[in-house]
Amino acid sequence: MKLLLLCHAFNGLTQRLHCALREAGHAVTVELDIADAVTEEAVALADPDLVIAPFLKRRIPESVWSVRPCLVVHPGPPGDRGPAALDWAVLRGDAQGV
Repeated sequence: MKLLLLCHAFNGLTQRLHCALREAGHAVTVELDIADAVTEEAVALADPDLVIAPFLKRRIPESVWSVRPCLVVHPGPPGDRGPAALDWAVLRGDAQGV
């Protein structure tokens, strides 16, 4: 399976996920989520079957989640209101984008 890891930083969580997915035989591309245009270009180039987003600080652009399956891995506790909190993604009730 072709996978795109979309992340804020290539930190321990992302590195571990990258290694496990490659060991399982998946083709894995990593892209830093710095701007919508960069994310859109990464999806166009990688043509992934699935976008996996471990620990994002921004929303995945609608232009991506509306055409690709996206899985957001968020390690924070329920109610976490930090800058990377999942609550930011559902702030306005449009959770389908995460």
